[in-house]
Amino acid sequence: MNTKFLKLFTFFLLASIVVMSCDDKDSIERTGKPSLTIDNSTVTVTEGETATFNFTVEYPVSTKIDIRIDVLDENENPIPTAVAIGDPNSGNGYSPIDLDDIFVPYPTWFDSGWFNFGYLGGSGYVATFDPFTENFSIDINTLVEDIANPTKIIKLRLSATSEMAASIDEIITINIENLISDNLISRFEWDGSYSADPCSDIDFDLELYYEGAFTDFSYGSCPEEITISGSDPDGTYVLDASLWETFIPEDLDIPVTLSFIKSGVFVESVDLSSLFPSNNGGLNQGNGSAITSYTIVKSGNNYTITDSSNNIVAQGRFASNKISLDEKRILKANME
Repeated sequence: MNTKFLKLFTFFLLASIVVMSCDDKDSIERTGKPSLTIDNSTVTVTEGETATFNFTVEYPVSTKIDIRIDVLDENENPIPTAVAIGDPNSGNGYSPIDLDDIFVPYPTWFDSGWFNFGYLGGSGYVATFDPFTENFSIDINTLVEDIANPTKIIKLRLSATSEMAASIDEIITINIENLISDNLISRFEWDGSYSADPCSDIDFDLELYYEGAFTDFSYGSCPEEITISGSDPDGTYVLDASLWETFIPEDLDIPVTLSFIKSGVFVESVDLSSLFPSNNGGLNQGNGSAITSYTIVKSGNNYTITDSSNNIVAQGRFASNKISLDEKRILKANME
């Protein structure tokens, strides 16, 4: 055999063995628990933004990856994330607890199947990622608080129980800076204890006029809310707050509050309970007094709000351009 050909054949044979060896190595399923490495353990955001933490898996595995997320108090102890529905021994399960500053968009320990991971001690959430994942992110949503406040620091512990397929033990930090908004929010809300559903059997509404023209409304929410954006035109706005109708059997002044909110700047709330006795009904039930108005003068990002007191003192200012009850009935009917 030709020596040159023999050398060439030997070279290709050895190269094939090496390639096959590499292929075999890559195809072998790794065992054990891969470590999870965090790329950014501290994130700074403004209220309302999402804090995103990025992770790298040491090596991919054929099983899903679960991570326990605990929200920590000031002493770095886990806080409860779910509360029993009724008696803890009733078997009714647990419902999530609303947190003040963040929303964790993952199932709580109860909803995720706590014993699937070993008992989690009644706290935490579980984030799950697909098999063979090599990189992933954990998102934590921050909430907007109406009042001005200093930067808040939220800490969360990431860990894994013996039943989970990866290894991690890290504390991550979210710095939440105060939001100073250019917008003005008008929020009309009612509470109290009734024998009926206050969101379906009490119908409050908000309507907004700009320089006399009907421009916006909030009819189908609970609470009702309208926002004047900082980018909206300057000028004079009139906000009508009204009771459309009520079907609660109680005879009482419905506890209702109208709040004007410029997040991070001011919150002005007015108790309007005395204006809406339930027995008098609402506008659609013939009570023409079930309405009050506020004047809002916008200049840039500054808002001057004039209270209407307990009388409908500003309603007639642009009366010729206000929508009629029949027009409002059509709008509300189209929402159903």
